[in-house]
Amino acid sequence: MALTGFETFSRVLFGWLGRMLTKDSLSFKNQLVKARIPLLAEDYVATTVMQVVLTFLVGLGVTLLLLGVVIPQIESMEDPNAAPTINSQTGETIIPTYSISLFVEIVIAAVLLLALPGLVALVQWLTPALLESSRASDMDKQIPFAASYVSAMAAANATPSMTFKSLARNKDIYGEIAHEAAWIYHSMEFMGRDLVTTLKEAVDRTPSERFAEFVQGIIGTVTAGGNLKLYFLNRAEYYGQQNRSHVKDVLQQMALFSEAYVVVAVALPIFAMIIAVITFWVSGAGMQLEQIHMYLLVFGGFPVIQIVFSGLFYSLSQEVSTD
Repeated sequence: MALTGFETFSRVLFGWLGRMLTKDSLSFKNQLVKARIPLLAEDYVATTVMQVVLTFLVGLGVTLLLLGVVIPQIESMEDPNAAPTINSQTGETIIPTYSISLFVEIVIAAVLLLALPGLVALVQWLTPALLESSRASDMDKQIPFAASYVSAMAAANATPSMTFKSLARNKDIYGEIAHEAAWIYHSMEFMGRDLVTTLKEAVDRTPSERFAEFVQGIIGTVTAGGNLKLYFLNRAEYYGQQNRSHVKDVLQQMALFSEAYVVVAVALPIFAMIIAVITFWVSGAGMQLEQIHMYLLVFGGFPVIQIVFSGLFYSLSQEVSTD
């Protein structure tokens, strides 16, 4: 894939730094491949360095603008909330103005010059790992259905090349597995590689251990002269059974959290409000129930409970979702 103008410019300026930092980083190079980031390791590092440098330069310009122009103008403005004072020596009236402390200026400079470039570097550093993990999760969820589709194609006497081609056409259904199938088909049809070599390359670049195991089984079956139809049928049945067990476990967890939700998010707030009112009412120590207490409970505690349980249910539903 051709580099963009920005990536080419970054390679020209910082390619030497990228090559120096990634010379022996084989794991990082494999991570970029598994994350399907179409850049060499040195190009990715060079682009990251360029983004950090540009962020620092923009932050430097904004800092100079704020500290040199905006803040002095603010400090020269009259503060309408402060009363004028009279100089005891000259008798002149001193009109109070806004004042911004040195600490605030240091915080602004630190955020723009250090925090933002550091955040850009952190995001770029974590992106390959996050993409790899996301692709692996998607492939693990889709492999039971992809295996069933492949077994149906094999039962129709389709060749492995046509099977992967047909699988690659269903990207909306099989997600990242369809992308891997497209890669395999492209390698066989357009690069001229044989099936075993192509599948071995697919095992090395896939982020999903389950898909790697599935492809490795194809390699073993083809190498040993076995029956691919029988292998695909057995794998489809195996993955289907695993998927049913996994869905059952997730449903049991959701049922458990549902019971906890009824207790914590429905019954507990009602009892908490009743007990709070009674406790403050019968207390002999002069304790009073202030409005701020109820506001904190209703607008602070209750929404937090709802958000926590919503996050739990959403994460559990994503484990079995095929969208």
